[in-house]
Amino acid sequence: MSAPLLVVGDALLDCDLEGEVARLAPDAPVPVVHDARRRTRPGGAALAALLAARSGHPVTFVTALGEDPASAELRRL
Repeated sequence: MSAPLLVVGDALLDCDLEGEVARLAPDAPVPVVHDARRRTRPGGAALAALLAARSGHPVTFVTALGEDPASAELRRL
């Protein structure tokens, strides 16, 4: 059994968009994404804690979260 880990730090909600890009926006050099699919995942120290836990380490993660939808999604993940 491995030693327990304490991870203290930021919890970011990373969002990836996947879709079709056929052109750039006319008013800025950014892609216009059609049929976008959104995937969220923990980022920052939350990602480090998740990866350690998936490796079989007992992990306690300490961070600050609000009462907003992004925080609720982070708690779920």
